[in-house]
Amino acid sequence: MTAPPPTSHSMSPDDRLAAEVARMLLPQRFPHRRDLELSGLAGTSAEACSFYDVFWPPGGLLALCAASVPRAGASGALRAAALQKLVRAGLGLSLSADETLALVGRAYAAEFEEEPFDLALLTLDPASGRFAGAGQGRHIAAIGARVSPGDGVLPIGSVLWLAAGAQALGEPAGEGPDLGLDDLAARLLDTMAPGVALVGVTLRATGRKASYDFSMANELAAIAGLVSGVEATLAREGVPEPVAAGLGLALDELLTNTVSYGYLDGGWHEILVELDVAPGCVDVSVRDDGRAFDPLLAPEPDLAVELEERQVGGLGIHFVRTLADEISYERERGWNVLRLRKRFDPEAGLESSGG
Repeated sequence: MTAPPPTSHSMSPDDRLAAEVARMLLPQRFPHRRDLELSGLAGTSAEACSFYDVFWPPGGLLALCAASVPRAGASGALRAAALQKLVRAGLGLSLSADETLALVGRAYAAEFEEEPFDLALLTLDPASGRFAGAGQGRHIAAIGARVSPGDGVLPIGSVLWLAAGAQALGEPAGEGPDLGLDDLAARLLDTMAPGVALVGVTLRATGRKASYDFSMANELAAIAGLVSGVEATLAREGVPEPVAAGLGLALDELLTNTVSYGYLDGGWHEILVELDVAPGCVDVSVRDDGRAFDPLLAPEPDLAVELEERQVGGLGIHFVRTLADEISYERERGWNVLRLRKRFDPEAGLESSGG
């Protein structure tokens, strides 16, 4: 969600360039997660360029950032773009919020001669609600209307706000997310000075005790870490090792196909894996926003034909079909969604875990 662009029809080329760069700094969409909701706004100002950002650095943590550069025009927009790149680079190196802020401050000062900037950033673990933040200049982090320390725990149902370009939140911050996070963010921004960047997050109960969400970029190198995390989670939930290993292999196959063939634009995309574990049953959903493709329409391979005479491809999805007790595909609002269910003997899980 972004603030409305200027309505003037006589913007200079410099102003049009600045507006386009500022637009490109904002997320095209927020991550799709069952366990959280996000909203953000970047106010317009003749004296500053502001932005907010939401992304997933390594380690499964969610990163949020709000920033404002007190300089207008293309010069301000380019400084804001540099600031965003530095924040993403620091957290991408698995640095803490404090370490990232120190790195950003040094690099920005070296390039822009000690010019000031306002920045609030934090990392959040959606599973536990634990967050760690840092900030510089005019910034604020608050849970509801209460100013938050740098580290803490976000309770389910509360809203954690980050703002840059301001040192206080307006009265609507104390209202609950029942209003709708987008509406609440808009009301908040109306009470604040021009040029403020604002981003908020609230955690939601999934309604099931053993529900987990995993996220990765569309990179082959990211697959092993996600699959390892899924297998470790299944082991903690008492799923028998052969079942967990089989699901890991199936995920590896599905994710490899998605990354290798699902995207035509060469850009960054997010792939989501949703995991629900109940006694005797595991449900897995794989979501991606690549080109529409139903792998279940692929013909079954002819296993009677000699290996060298078989057509290339098809064995991977055949393995997934064989493993799953139920499998289905849907195209939902621009996302491919493949769901599979695997049943198992819960007593076998207890035996394999030594229980």
